[in-house]
Amino acid sequence: MTDREETSPDPPAFDFSAFPDDTLFLDRRTLPDRRELEALAAPPPAADPTPPPQRRAKKERRRRIDPTTFEKQYTDDEVEFMTAIQRFKVQSGKSFPSHGDILRVALALGYRQDPAAEFPEDDEFSPAEPAASGELAEA
Repeated sequence: MTDREETSPDPPAFDFSAFPDDTLFLDRRTLPDRRELEALAAPPPAADPTPPPQRRAKKERRRRIDPTTFEKQYTDDEVEFMTAIQRFKVQSGKSFPSHGDILRVALALGYRQDPAAEFPEDDEFSPAEPAASGELAEA
């Protein structure tokens, strides 16, 4: 095949006889241009456009809070903490923040550890008494 700079003047004619008699052919080149039809079908611009609706004020909503605790009345501090955690989850992309992340959020809200605070004594959570050296059981 030689490389010529001109195209062949007449492409070969399409052979309709190579297909069954009940074959339907649609030559799209004979149809009108769709872009022209869309321009004709478009409605004329309105002379007096209506003003765009006012944007409603966005409310601070509690999202993704456990529905089992929905009936509980939260204090303002609890709502502030839950909102801060939710904001952290959205900004960081973490669905499950770590303990350190929770502490960082609490510190950012202004919470500080009180060294004088004592935790209530609870038998279930108190450490077990160490056994005396002479009470070791032998197996």
